[in-house]
Amino acid sequence: MRTPKSSNRKVADRVQHDTELMQDEKFGVELTHLTLDGNQYFVPKYALHRPTVKTLLNGSLYEPDTHDFVREFCKSFKGSIVHAGTFFGDMIPNFSKSASGNVYAFEPVFENYILAKLCVDSNNLANVILMNFALSDGLGNLYINTSQGDGRHAGGSSTISDQGVICAAINIDRLNIEDLVLIQLDVEGHELPALTGAQETIQKSRPVIAIEDNNDNCADFLRTIKYENVGHIPGLTIWAPSEHNRYKEKIEALLTINQVAATLETSL
Repeated sequence: MRTPKSSNRKVADRVQHDTELMQDEKFGVELTHLTLDGNQYFVPKYALHRPTVKTLLNGSLYEPDTHDFVREFCKSFKGSIVHAGTFFGDMIPNFSKSASGNVYAFEPVFENYILAKLCVDSNNLANVILMNFALSDGLGNLYINTSQGDGRHAGGSSTISDQGVICAAINIDRLNIEDLVLIQLDVEGHELPALTGAQETIQKSRPVIAIEDNNDNCADFLRTIKYENVGHIPGLTIWAPSEHNRYKEKIEALLTINQVAATLETSL
């Protein structure tokens, strides 16, 4: 009796079926391309309701005191800075110009990161090392919620949560930064894990730490590692190592100048 030949028809049918389910798609981000003070920005249309975007589209930088502080601080202290909470890169061009070393910039939301990468490339910011990571206390995956309560995109206010999209996380200590002078964090409540993941670097380099810490989650940790709260600018609390008098004197002088300027502006 002849043995029937094996048939590949079922396999072929399944392959054909799977192929029919495939379709070409593309990822896109709607944006507005603008130039301000000689710097190019790629502003997300999905976040037109966010204050950073509104301010930039009106021809100004959001949180100008942060730009001023970083610029003036970096004139006196040479080295690299960490900038987390990059959003679409509204602070990157000025930080790049200010820092004598590298700017280690972090943005975990992919669509924000794409726009920040366009900013880095278009402005030729060779000292900016931009990473599509959240800063945390170790290497791993987290969830980030990119939606506001009304369903609109949260933009730069996206938060680490127990739901949302998966994002990769890394800690500062893994970067082995040798010349760190400033850590600037605006990571929507995730500041303490970001700082605990930087303990070795902080102890080694003793950088100034400027953080948005609205719930005062980081004060006890920072005092434990012998840091002092030396003042505030809108959106940031400034901490300096207790033993570093030059840092404290410079920051206090900058904050005094800032307060005088604010008083003059109010009186006009």
